[in-house]
Amino acid sequence: MPDAVDTSGLDIQLSEQLRALRDHLVEAFPLLEVLGFRGELTLLVTQGDLVELVRFCRDDSDVSCEYLMDLSAVHWPGGEFSDQTHETTGWPTATSQREGRIEVDYLLYSVTHNHRFRIRVDTPDDAPSLPSVSHLYTCANFMERETYDFFGVSFVGHPNLQRIHMPDGWEGHPQRKDYPLGGVEVQYKGATIPPPDERKY
Repeated sequence: MPDAVDTSGLDIQLSEQLRALRDHLVEAFPLLEVLGFRGELTLLVTQGDLVELVRFCRDDSDVSCEYLMDLSAVHWPGGEFSDQTHETTGWPTATSQREGRIEVDYLLYSVTHNHRFRIRVDTPDDAPSLPSVSHLYTCANFMERETYDFFGVSFVGHPNLQRIHMPDGWEGHPQRKDYPLGGVEVQYKGATIPPPDERKY
């Protein structure tokens, strides 16, 4: 995390209301990273500050997020990746190495102030774990169970962390990008289309 946040480039991306909210949150949590894109405010926070920030967003009178609208995740696998340039000068393709991570988003909404924004936190994909916020928002109970079920994120302090969609004996977490493809055969106009993992392209 940086020592200070430069938000000067975000003003054209955010409404006046969200700019004021951003400044208020950065004043309370100076190490927040801030993203603004197409009118949406995203706050990047460390795992250690997650619960404190969520509690502040719920209890502070200028933020007053009474509602956790959604909790979702995205898996970004690790490994070596090729970055293709859009130039035609014959530059070689650049390769980079990155650690695997799961990005978890908390979408908060204030009925009082009619603003919404997201809090984003990363966790390594080899042993994903985050503190639970189910004691702050009751609805997080089911949302955290769903994220555990599909992505394998363990929420420490959750009162009943078990699968909510997949059968209890299911192996793996099907929304991760390293989960093997599968499927069933489909009949189409007299031909059989095999499952995705058996197709030849």
